[in-house]
Amino acid sequence: MRKKEDVVEEFRKQSICDAAMRVVARKGVANVTVQDIADEAGVAKGTVYIYFDSREEILGRTMDLATEKLLEKLSAACAECRTFADVLERRVRTQLQHFEENRDFFRIYLATAEPFGERRLKKHPTYLNYLRQLERLVSEAMAAGEIRQTNAERIAIAIASVVRDVVLHRMIEREPPPLEDDVRFAVDFIMRGIAQK
Repeated sequence: MRKKEDVVEEFRKQSICDAAMRVVARKGVANVTVQDIADEAGVAKGTVYIYFDSREEILGRTMDLATEKLLEKLSAACAECRTFADVLERRVRTQLQHFEENRDFFRIYLATAEPFGERRLKKHPTYLNYLRQLERLVSEAMAAGEIRQTNAERIAIAIASVVRDVVLHRMIEREPPPLEDDVRFAVDFIMRGIAQK
C-alpha cells in the first residue's frame, strides 16, 4: 500500500513535468526557466525545488515520463495481435502517433540532445527496455516461423532505428506525409528485410 505522501509527491512531480512539456513546446528548451515551469504548473518556484534540483533534472524526468508512457502504450497496443506483422504495424503506428501527439516537445528536446543523444540513448534504461521488448517479439516470431532465423538483437536494433528515423524526419518536416503512409512504408520495409526466404 502506497502512502498518501508518496502519491502526492508523484502527482506533484507529474504536474511539474507536464507543465515543462507545454512550456518547452512553446518556448524551446534554451529559453525555459524553472520560473516558467513553476508558473505553468501553478506553483511557487520554491515548490518546484522541493521535488527537483535543477531545470535539467526536470527536463530529463519529463523525457523519461514521456518515453515510459510510450512503452505502456506499445504493450497495450499489441494485446490482441495474432501475427508478427500485426504486432509490428501496431507498434509502428502507436509510436508515430505518440510522437505526433507530443511533437513540439520531442522535436525541441531531441534537437538539443545532439550530437551526444545517440550515445546517451544506448545507455538509457527506457530505451534498453524498448529494445528488450522488441527482441522478445522478434524471437517469438522466429520460433513461430513467421520471419527468418537470424540475430534477434540485431533485428530489434534495426527496427528501432528505422522507426526512430521516420519519427525524426516527421518532426523536422513542415508537412510530413500522412501518418498511415509512413506506417505502411516502415512495416513494408522491415518485413521485406526479415521475411522468410
